Amino acid sequence: MVHEEGCETFDGPFSAFALAFVRRLLDVDRYHGIEPEALEYLEPEDLEELVAAGEIGPVQPSFEPL
Repeated sequence: MVHEEGCETFDGPFSAFALAFVRRLLDVDRYHGIEPEALEYLEPEDLEELVAAGEIGPVQPSFEPL
């Protein structure tokens, strides 16, 4: 259950579920950290500068061994 949206059923083996889950973690928003409304007022060059400066950008998933 994610953000009160309900459960998602996965039809298949657990290994396929784990692989799909990790792939979903890697598919993140390039402009994470900026309001969606602000995107329409910024030029692509401005967005790329913010990403390069580390002010916005995708969150890198990390996994800690148990």
